[in-house]
Amino acid sequence: MNLKPAIRSFYLLAITVCFLLYPVLNQEQPVTHILKLPFDSWIPLLPIFSIFYLLYAPFLLATLVYFIFFSKSFNHAGFSFVFCLITAFLFYIFFQTHIIRPNIVETDIFSEIVALIYANDRPYNCFPSLHVSLSILSFLHWSRSFPKVKLVLGFFTILIILSTVLIKQHYTPDIIGGVILSIASFYVGQVFQHRITVLS
Repeated sequence: MNLKPAIRSFYLLAITVCFLLYPVLNQEQPVTHILKLPFDSWIPLLPIFSIFYLLYAPFLLATLVYFIFFSKSFNHAGFSFVFCLITAFLFYIFFQTHIIRPNIVETDIFSEIVALIYANDRPYNCFPSLHVSLSILSFLHWSRSFPKVKLVLGFFTILIILSTVLIKQHYTPDIIGGVILSIASFYVGQVFQHRITVLS
């Protein structure tokens, strides 16, 4: 019996449930932590980077659709994304963090986009940054399967990462945590896929 369609659907369902749970966890708790470093005060607010912050969503969606439904390495991709999300959620539950955002006073289009982002995303669930971890995880899967896109997607991923601090959605430690989580998730997924292959 071919279980691949069911397994692929399970991964998509699990990831969808995680994203539905995200707003539930994006709440203030009795104790929250601010992981701001002195360096973070020197980082300017550059609203134009809101474009790259938003482009994260179609990048992630394209990655999930392709690697879960059209790639042979769907176990690697599916397990790594689920592992990444669940690990991040454990931090949000037991070590909630928040960011102090600046007031947006400019009225240009990019500043208005930042204000819209602020209005639709509460300032919690900062560490580790899922924008960073899921973007890097997406990049790792694409570059592994299609090495020729590594340079272009690498540059694009860096812009997404920079956007998280340049529109003041994250502090530097959130980025570091996201990088570590993405790399760990990629290799945990790789180990999982290897074991599934050996067992089958």
